[in-house]
Amino acid sequence: MSNTPARTGRSVFFLIPLGALAGMALAMLNFQLSYASTVQAGELTSYIVWTLIGGAVLGGSFACPASAAAYISAASGKSAWYCAGLAGAALAVCWLLYAAVSVSGGTPATWLLPAAAVLTTAAGSCFAWLVVRRAV
Repeated sequence: MSNTPARTGRSVFFLIPLGALAGMALAMLNFQLSYASTVQAGELTSYIVWTLIGGAVLGGSFACPASAAAYISAASGKSAWYCAGLAGAALAVCWLLYAAVSVSGGTPATWLLPAAAVLTTAAGSCFAWLVVRRAV
């Protein structure tokens, strides 16, 4: 493990479109598992479009603080491990806030929520580590 100061370019912000794609995939999976059977045939297209839009917005908004945290910590000379940890912490906070709002609004939490939180937090942290490490 190296404590060499990290440097990064703006490529760490590529996490935002990746987060949007992950959000779209997770939203469609949730739609298929939870709501697809209850939607009328004529309204299916509208539901799918809004599910994709909502997933992209949510995934991108989760990735914004994570990529900003990784960029700022790398610009201040922190190690790649520190940058990845900070990006993961930002993603974890976003997921905790999302879970709290969802549950308080009456939406039941399923197995998909913690699974998605763990997988996307790990993937975002790894991405931040790889991008910052390559820039050294």
